[in-house]
Amino acid sequence: MNSELLLPKGVCLLETQVAGHTFSSDAKALGMLKNEILGCVLKPMGKPECGARELAFYESVTYSNDPILNKVRSLIPKFYEKIKLRVNTMDHTFLKLEDLTHCIKKPCIMDIKIGKRTWDPLATAEKRDVEEKKYIQCKQKLGLCLPGFQVYSQMPLTQEEVVLRYGKDYGRQLNDIEFRKTVSLFLQCQKVVCWPLVQELLTQLYAIRDWFSEQRLFHFYASSLLVVYDYETVQFLTGTTQNGTKESLPNGNAQNDACNFKYEDLAPTAISSARHVQNISPYIKVRMIDFAHVFPASDGSPDTNYIFGLQNLIKIIEDLLSR
Repeated sequence: MNSELLLPKGVCLLETQVAGHTFSSDAKALGMLKNEILGCVLKPMGKPECGARELAFYESVTYSNDPILNKVRSLIPKFYEKIKLRVNTMDHTFLKLEDLTHCIKKPCIMDIKIGKRTWDPLATAEKRDVEEKKYIQCKQKLGLCLPGFQVYSQMPLTQEEVVLRYGKDYGRQLNDIEFRKTVSLFLQCQKVVCWPLVQELLTQLYAIRDWFSEQRLFHFYASSLLVVYDYETVQFLTGTTQNGTKESLPNGNAQNDACNFKYEDLAPTAISSARHVQNISPYIKVRMIDFAHVFPASDGSPDTNYIFGLQNLIKIIEDLLSR
């Protein structure tokens, strides 16, 4: 596809994109691009109203002095600017964002859409009907959808290393039990649980949960969490922690300690804190993404739709530690 597209110098397709709109052969449909030298991704703004909402959210978080918005800044990709690029002789507008996979050699990536309701307040009856029929088994029971992921793995017999990629067709067939098994597969937990990986993942999810327990500004629809980790690092950690030690990963920029989870209570209590290691880049990241359907919380109520899915995801991952 790169050879079929006329792109600015230094820009190429984002080959690690696991979900969302991708480029069509005629380039009329736009997907994600990246500039590897600058360490950024370029997200097309898409439909004018959706692009405007996403831009407004990023700008409000980036430039506001509101303490609530300041807290969420570390939980989303860094926003740099809105730019125009010429793709196949046509100008398009993109959001220039942090590349969460930059400098990770073997990125494992999962896009998890959060919330039982994925249509926004402006959705037509037809749009609502279409959304309600998607991912119905997982979405209604867990408030979670799995549009796509990629994971490095080893073939059982040959030990050959392969990259497994699964898209929305796979995700739409999952029930809640199969969703749990898929998370276990993605986190390399089929045989041995990598405690450092799971603990750090939970640490960052707790930070996101803390923010949602406090904020009353927005309601998020069809928004996702992007989970990224380095396969090589996790393989090393799995080998060094099989003796039963339960150490924590270096922090992935989350501003919170790991804590016990009580489903009925958002308030966390600490069980461990991440061990910070100097001069080692974070190799696991959880970030909120996709804000084209973020709307003001007009009644000042908590985003219970998002919290429902987020709590279920936390519980699924916490269950891995009880094996």
